[in-house]
Amino acid sequence: MSLSEQSQPSLARGVRLQSDPTTGELVLLFPEGVLHLSETAREILIRCDGRETVSGVIASLAEEYAAEPETLRSDVLECLLDLHQRKLVVV
Repeated sequence: MSLSEQSQPSLARGVRLQSDPTTGELVLLFPEGVLHLSETAREILIRCDGRETVSGVIASLAEEYAAEPETLRSDVLECLLDLHQRKLVVV
């Protein structure tokens, strides 16, 4: 399935967000390793619960950061597409 604004992304099986014990920052853990996340990626991923749509994630970020949804749309889609291609996020 391809990623769209109606997709309801979630972390793939075996993938989880966890606080790094050294830095306290959220990292993405998966069987093959650890991915250190940008602040943007962290904010996107904490909203990916399998129930919220990509449009909903964009709207939530726009409200929290007082930004226009159109401004955020490409960054959110690019981030999720990259993680989806790496098989870290499923839709």
